Amino acid sequence: MAKNKKELDKDMMFQKIMPALAGNPFSTIASSPASFEAEESSSDISSLRTRLSSVRSIPPTEHPMPKNVMELAVDTVIDSVIQKFNCCPCNHCRKSIAAIALNALPPKYHSGNEDELQSIAQEIQAKDVYNVLIKAVLYVRSHPSH
Repeated sequence: MAKNKKELDKDMMFQKIMPALAGNPFSTIASSPASFEAEESSSDISSLRTRLSSVRSIPPTEHPMPKNVMELAVDTVIDSVIQKFNCCPCNHCRKSIAAIALNALPPKYHSGNEDELQSIAQEIQAKDVYNVLIKAVLYVRSHPSH
């Protein structure tokens, strides 16, 4: 089917604006759909599919990203403090208490595996963590969000 002059002018202008797409065999814009289907070969498509679907393995990192050890310290103590002060143990209140406590505590970032991080978290002064958690529990208990 012959194209009218307006369609030809659009194609020509597009090819002048985007010359990189004009020679791309996978671009349906550069050529008409009928001619594209005629030129299309199964080997080109299959090679493209294999390249796109191939999984590239990412090498494992030797050093994991640093983690805030205070999060581990708060997480180990928070349930006992909530229980002692008779605060709501729902997830929303627990997250609020943890957020308030972590904002008040200084961050201590360390890198290592889980066992190393747990041992570092146990070395943190429990007294400081308890004091901040008690204040957070009292605040959440006096200002309930539900």
